[in-house]
Amino acid sequence: MNNIFKIISSSKITFILLVILTFAMAIATFVEDRYDTLTAKLLIYNAKWFELVLVLLVFNLIGNILKYKLFTLKKSAVLLMHISFILMIIGAGVTRYTGFEGSMHIREGEVSNVIYTSDPHFSIKEVDKVWSFPIFISDYSQESFDVKFETKSNETIRVKMKEFLKNAVEVFKENSEGGKNILEITLAGSGKKIYINSGDKKEIENILIAYNTDAEPNYLKIYDENGKLMIKTPENIIRSNMSSTETDTLYSDSLYEFTDQKVYATTKMMFLFSKFYKSATKEVVAGKPGEKGMDAMVVDVEHNGKNYNATVFGGAGYLAQYQNIDIDGLNLSLSFGETELELPFSIYLRDFILERYPGSMSPSSYASEVTLKDSRNNLNEEHRIFMNNVLDHDGYRFFQSSYDRDEKGTVLSVNHDFLGTWITYIAYIILCIGFILTLFNKTSRFVFLSKQIADIQKLRKAGITSIIILLFSTFSFSQSGNSPVISAEHAEKAGHLLVQTYDGRIEPLHTLAIDIMHKISRKDKFELEGKGTINNMQAFIDMVIDAEYWKNQKIIYVKEQSVRDILGVKEKYASYYDFFDGMQRYKLTEYAESAFRKKQSEQNTFDKEIIKVDERINICMMVYDASFIKIFPSQSGNSSNWGCWTDSMAYYPLPVSYKVINDDLKLKPLSFRNMLSAYFSELTIASKNGNYSKADKIIGYIESIQRSSSIANQLPTDSQIDFEIVYNKSNIFVLLRNIYGILSFILLILAFVDNLREKSSKLVKRMLTFFIVLLGLAFLYHTYGMILRWYLSGHAPWSNGYEALLLVAWGAILGGFYFIKSSKITIASTALLAFFMLMTAGHSSYDPQLTNLQPVLKSYWLIIHVATLTISYSFLGSGLILGLINMMLYIFKNIRNATRLNLVIKELTYINEMNLILGIGLATIGTFLGGVWANESWGRYWGWDAKETWALIIVTTYTIILHLRFIPKMKSLYIFNVSSIIGFGSVLMTFIGVNYYLSKGMHSYGQGDTPIFPIWAWVFIISIVLVMVFAGIKEGNSKNKA
Repeated sequence: MNNIFKIISSSKITFILLVILTFAMAIATFVEDRYDTLTAKLLIYNAKWFELVLVLLVFNLIGNILKYKLFTLKKSAVLLMHISFILMIIGAGVTRYTGFEGSMHIREGEVSNVIYTSDPHFSIKEVDKVWSFPIFISDYSQESFDVKFETKSNETIRVKMKEFLKNAVEVFKENSEGGKNILEITLAGSGKKIYINSGDKKEIENILIAYNTDAEPNYLKIYDENGKLMIKTPENIIRSNMSSTETDTLYSDSLYEFTDQKVYATTKMMFLFSKFYKSATKEVVAGKPGEKGMDAMVVDVEHNGKNYNATVFGGAGYLAQYQNIDIDGLNLSLSFGETELELPFSIYLRDFILERYPGSMSPSSYASEVTLKDSRNNLNEEHRIFMNNVLDHDGYRFFQSSYDRDEKGTVLSVNHDFLGTWITYIAYIILCIGFILTLFNKTSRFVFLSKQIADIQKLRKAGITSIIILLFSTFSFSQSGNSPVISAEHAEKAGHLLVQTYDGRIEPLHTLAIDIMHKISRKDKFELEGKGTINNMQAFIDMVIDAEYWKNQKIIYVKEQSVRDILGVKEKYASYYDFFDGMQRYKLTEYAESAFRKKQSEQNTFDKEIIKVDERINICMMVYDASFIKIFPSQSGNSSNWGCWTDSMAYYPLPVSYKVINDDLKLKPLSFRNMLSAYFSELTIASKNGNYSKADKIIGYIESIQRSSSIANQLPTDSQIDFEIVYNKSNIFVLLRNIYGILSFILLILAFVDNLREKSSKLVKRMLTFFIVLLGLAFLYHTYGMILRWYLSGHAPWSNGYEALLLVAWGAILGGFYFIKSSKITIASTALLAFFMLMTAGHSSYDPQLTNLQPVLKSYWLIIHVATLTISYSFLGSGLILGLINMMLYIFKNIRNATRLNLVIKELTYINEMNLILGIGLATIGTFLGGVWANESWGRYWGWDAKETWALIIVTTYTIILHLRFIPKMKSLYIFNVSSIIGFGSVLMTFIGVNYYLSKGMHSYGQGDTPIFPIWAWVFIISIVLVMVFAGIKEGNSKNKA
């Protein structure tokens, strides 16, 4: 028994299980990308061996709790973290085996108490008796079945699966035994194909057709006669040749040859005889790889010694449709797909509400107004279901998921997993408590490392310095034009006008212009033929008064090649007219409608890119017609909504209190529309003659009207407006990028000199202090910029990739200051990391959110989840930098400086370990808070999406790294530092690999061609590997000599 306990609680077993778990999850994401999600689940996620690994991990964690006697106050932090992971795995098991998901479809004015399970089931029905069981099948991993049932008459039925056909299609096999001649008729216009067997009659589009059978006189009759097909029609029809303009008339009740590739036109329809199948039988076969369609299952049904083969269509994502068979007098119905589940209560859909962006048909949000009806307790409650606002009742949770094409029906996702969810939530809470205690418990590893660092600093002596010089460069350019354009001075003045955004925020027009132009083109300036170099504010106004010119300019950013192919453009920028064909039809209509109808969790990157590009084109439309410029306050005292010049309120005459304005402008009548029209007219004139006095005066009048509105006390003050415009112009994070780059270079040099000199230098220490103070000021400026960005955007500044990088940079500097007492090299390395983050942000998609966030992103859980996870990357990134610095120290270590450098390496390694403890703690909490967000948004706290899977891989990877010290042969400073470098690959895979190289996940950006892995990245990876190998050889040699 003791031997079993030792094995179960062994650190080596912990290591092996975590490695298996990590590699299995990583492989699964590539299996999903290569095949499909179901295959990944069947082979790995839902496989019994994977569950066994998790169960063994639970026993291992329990064994470690007993082995290390964690049931003490001193070890309470470690105990809580072990218990939390045990509960998480238990909660996952409860969800796996007791919870289920489904969907409910309701039309307006209708009531439903039926949901459809998301897992496909195979069902057999005899009258009102049903046998059903879940079945998961893919091309590459199949669950087979061979089951027996007792009928009502106590007879045995055996149903056995024979074959699974992916994306099944029906084909005709000619010259088959027992086959019949078959005609294929194609309807003109729709292209729909109709098949008529010899001896059959069929009604097609109100036309009666008979083939090789007697029929009434009103039938169009087709015969096989002497090896030819003949046709007799009850009315005159026109026959035309597809390859020419020749036509002839087939007169009624006369016999003509029925030839293929000719169009026959009756008074009710046109059709083409497209193909003839001789002695053919219909077979179902698998479709081509990559095609999408309904699957099929071929089963063998045995009854009373007789067998019957049946092909049942359906599968995941399809509602089960029963197909009837008769076998030896027994009537059965078979189905394969999502099955019905009746609820003890019902939902009545009063109204489905779809809100669209103003001036467009693109949806911005949608909600279901429902009434919950439960006769068991006479419950009749009204609710509104929308993203992040769910309906809970009787253990079921309903989420807004999708809607019908005609916008008269809703699709609600349904989740039933009360117990599993709350076990998991309790585990998350325990985890957070355990992590906090780890940082402050005097007996924790974290505090122990801090004390060790302090002891090392007392022992450290000086050595000889080696410096690595890093080169940074900045680029700038200037361009100019000579064509007349709106002056920058007037654009600046107009930028102070207040405008209401579509989410209700009042802000300077300058902010709106920058946001719009960034949203459309990702640019700060435009170099245009005929206009010269102009800024965003000038461009924004000019797009209104010279719309036709701008519609021809390629300013609309299109990232994905797959979308550019649809538009027919080669570059990353398209013009407004590129989005419309020769008939002025919008090219993205079908794709946009499809993307918006999909569940949030099912949208891939092509869908998301379509939504983004569709949003840009709609924004352009609103800029061209000035409907974005909502600068006119409502004259109704009870409304805080402002309007643009295209709103109905803009046409109404203004009150006589504004008569003094019209005494100057002389408009008939004085209305908001006429006032802005006069402004645009004056602006056009002024752009040519340079006299902006009248345009300036109209701006002043509009400002006066705004300040006299019913919400004047809620408007930003003049100083606040100025402050916001200064922020817009300051380019805080571009400036900080350069500052961090310079300071990191200087601090790295000074920190190495300070650590490696034989004698301490007061000058070096003073210089270090001076530049650290500068870095502190830069960090405060960074914080100031983040706070301002929060204020300007109205949401936490980490809602997209750009803002996430800003937060990583901020977190890196914060982490550096946390360890500043321990090591100056650490603060220098975090400044270097911040530089790299901001440099990357400068080259990434600068996409500040202009319109409302997508509904699912409007969640406080998202704010906490993304912030926590992103800041964790800062600490883990610092681990990478510190690991590389230690590799360089190993390389430059020799007999003379070995004692000194060994202490420095040990100190930096301990700091590195503290970094990783903080990083993994935040990464773990952030990952599982993401599960809370997902569960509160669409009812599933874990779905093995590639992004969340790789976030979990980060946790398991760094758990392995931090537990290497428990394995004697792997307990070395060198191995730990190498691991901290390699481990960061999991972060890069989560941040970059999933986004661009895995195409099946909801977080993926990989629709279209996968980007080529850059040569410089290979060079960088190979260089790091060579450095680690060389450092390992040097360290191994030095130990052998010792």
